[in-house]
Amino acid sequence: MRDFVSKLAFILVLAIVWELIRLTGRYPALLFPGIGSIASALWMERVDLIGRTLFSLRIIGIGLVTAVSLAMLATFMSFGGKIFAEVISDLMAIMHPLPGIAILPVAILWFGIGVRAILFVIVFSALWPLINHFYTGFRSIPINQLEVGRNLGLTGWELALKVMLPASFPHILSGLRTGWARAWQASVAAELVFGAAGGQGGLGWYLYKKRFMMETPGVFAGMLIIVLIGIGVEYLIFAGIENRTVRKWKTIIN
Repeated sequence: MRDFVSKLAFILVLAIVWELIRLTGRYPALLFPGIGSIASALWMERVDLIGRTLFSLRIIGIGLVTAVSLAMLATFMSFGGKIFAEVISDLMAIMHPLPGIAILPVAILWFGIGVRAILFVIVFSALWPLINHFYTGFRSIPINQLEVGRNLGLTGWELALKVMLPASFPHILSGLRTGWARAWQASVAAELVFGAAGGQGGLGWYLYKKRFMMETPGVFAGMLIIVLIGIGVEYLIFAGIENRTVRKWKTIIN
């Protein structure tokens, strides 16, 4: 919570510096709108912004659930034999460095300009960091922990849930953080490139529309919402999960 407050304080200081620069008059209002104009755009566009935000979060949620499911399947397949492990490793080496936005032309060719194309980009962007962290997490489980679990009579799903999952959870949580960030970036970037998804759109489409209409305060208002959502998810959700799991377990062990 302290980190979250510090980030909000930093945004406040940045806003003050922004306003001081604007008051110098060196930059036109069209390129450097005042804080009051941005706040006014936030208030006047609040209904539209809420709708766009919910749209973005919905498709990102669908994409992330799909990516997590595929990542878990790929991770379990990698334990099925040396060939599977090598195939997964090679795919990660090839696909992980590729930005999700780079496959947007392929997504448009395959799925057209719509929600399915954005979902494809989201899943692709989030999938490879998820596989990387899941794979690393399960591979780094100490052998002695598995042996202790087996000595206690744990097998199959019990061993996976009670030993393997807690031992690899720090890597899994890091993967979810990275996957969320990549999915959020991919969603906004995809909509910025080709606009609305089938007549609808999220925050990326909102930025695209405001930029096209040269409504600069609206552009910065949309960017502020994106930043605040990113901070909120990181420090109110992921940090909370980490405090209740990884850090708590470390305290108990120590």
